[in-house]
Amino acid sequence: MIKYLSKSDFKIAHDCPTKLYYRKKYYPNSKDENEYLQHLARGGYMVGKLATLLFADGLEIDTGRDHDEAIRVTKELLLKEKVTIFEAAIESNGKLIRIDILEKYGNTINLIEVKSKSYETTNDPSKRKKNDKELEAYILDVAFQCYVMKESYPEWDIKPFLLLPDKSKNTKIEGLTTLFNIEEMIDDNSKFRKYHVSYEGCIEELRSDDLMTLIDVEQKVNELQPLIINESNLFLKSLVNGVKKIDNELSKECFKCEFNVIDEGHPVSGFNECWCDYPVEENHIKDLFHIGSIGGYKNPFANELIKQKKISFLEFPIGILKEGAHAKRQKVQIKNTLENLEWVNPDLSIIINSLEYPIHFIDFETAISALPMHKNMRPYEVVNFQWSCHTIDNPYSNVRHTEWINLEPIFPSFKFAESLMETIGTRGTHFIWSPYENTMLKTIYNQYQKYGYNNAVLKEWLEFMVKFGKDDEGKFVDMNRLALDNYFHPAMKGKTSIKWTLPAVLKATTSTRIEDLLNNYEEGLSLLKRNEKNEIINPYQLLPGLDIYDEAETIKDGTGAMQAYEDIMWGLRKGNLDDLEKYRKALLRYCKLDTLAMVIIWVHWKNLLESNR
Repeated sequence: MIKYLSKSDFKIAHDCPTKLYYRKKYYPNSKDENEYLQHLARGGYMVGKLATLLFADGLEIDTGRDHDEAIRVTKELLLKEKVTIFEAAIESNGKLIRIDILEKYGNTINLIEVKSKSYETTNDPSKRKKNDKELEAYILDVAFQCYVMKESYPEWDIKPFLLLPDKSKNTKIEGLTTLFNIEEMIDDNSKFRKYHVSYEGCIEELRSDDLMTLIDVEQKVNELQPLIINESNLFLKSLVNGVKKIDNELSKECFKCEFNVIDEGHPVSGFNECWCDYPVEENHIKDLFHIGSIGGYKNPFANELIKQKKISFLEFPIGILKEGAHAKRQKVQIKNTLENLEWVNPDLSIIINSLEYPIHFIDFETAISALPMHKNMRPYEVVNFQWSCHTIDNPYSNVRHTEWINLEPIFPSFKFAESLMETIGTRGTHFIWSPYENTMLKTIYNQYQKYGYNNAVLKEWLEFMVKFGKDDEGKFVDMNRLALDNYFHPAMKGKTSIKWTLPAVLKATTSTRIEDLLNNYEEGLSLLKRNEKNEIINPYQLLPGLDIYDEAETIKDGTGAMQAYEDIMWGLRKGNLDDLEKYRKALLRYCKLDTLAMVIIWVHWKNLLESNR
């Protein structure tokens, strides 16, 4: 039975009213694949616990999924003149909210929403403007809660706040994140999962650490009330006598819809239901490179095509494309998809032939925690915990692999950089995929200055290797940039990430050297397998899973690597040596495949250019 419009319901329906139907009908959602790991990565568990510890007299309402009981207990507690409540439950006219922290002083209510979203206290106008823009979605959340609270208690003065980690503050506590313990609790009757978080450190020390910032959002919340009221009424009408779908105009915003997956109960995704009156197109305009850039933000040309039901980019009027990098790539994509041809820019051979050996293919894995991991660190300060490198010493040599990983509760970034420096030195060519690795080494250089680390050789190496400003050269070569400018395969669609480029290359290659690289990935593990069409299967799909969850998890992207690192450092797997070893092996395999993928793409490009001579 559809009983309430929750704040989560409101948020998703505000994004798109049609999504409320899919949410209430339990359609699968790509964002919910592993809610625990996603929440852990956002720092939600630790930040939520820290926030409650700042209020010594707080009372938590813990009634599981029994919302009616939570509402009853909340009403009883609000009879007090002064009270602080965690997870207060307020219901009004079919709307239900759970308030993270509610402080009552007489007829004044402080309604505090806790988020792990980063915030930076600053006097810089540009940074403040950016802060305000990034908080809009969270302020909408608070505005809905204020509406429900005011409707329930119109005589009270409601003061809304956001409580967030502050990137301008440093912790004085070493190993802060490791002092939090997360325990999984499962209700045997409902199978409902909940995660209990405890803190092992000194609570007074934590309070004096002052890492959170309370932000008054009353003015913006008040400005949003007419919108909140109108939308709430619309959404509630769709929940009367069962849930009904609210039709929403299709647009390019639909391309980001999370209801794009299926399960046993829903063989058709929510996305495909919305587009059921449109032809099924293999070359959908959503897959055209930077489709949103055509026509501008206010009048995107994609929306006009959607209205006309012209959703194949092969029908796209080339004449509308202006000059520029995006248009050039779009033209290459349209032309070569239409002709079903792989394309390589002949000019790429000039770049390849000019590069110095040894050639290093490098990839990093990092973690960015909402709460700082070590003393003197700030919220959301990055930690570099792993690198992988494949090296080709000369045009005739075999590929050799080196790697480094830290899974100990220490600040690893300087040892990370030192080990990389010893491995790749300064000679040769240093390939990365996107500028991310350069940015991370730049961050380590700044941390070197901040923490007063003492290694003059490392400092000199960083100064030589890193591109610090737009006019600097740096030593890293961005393969993603090379792909954008010089390579296309129809299977890449509008993407150039390594996860799209590698499968495309494997569709096209006939190289026995590439087959050998996959087949001999590691002792006892081959990543060479073909499908019924005799095409090489994407090796990321063949990485072994981690059998430590109800369903096996596989680390196959950077987010998964960060989640794995955080889980073993301060999540459910903390202190479990068996799981630590499983994670170590999975992380090493994943990062190794990233750099092997770069080698494979490089080999394929060389083969293409040689065959086109």
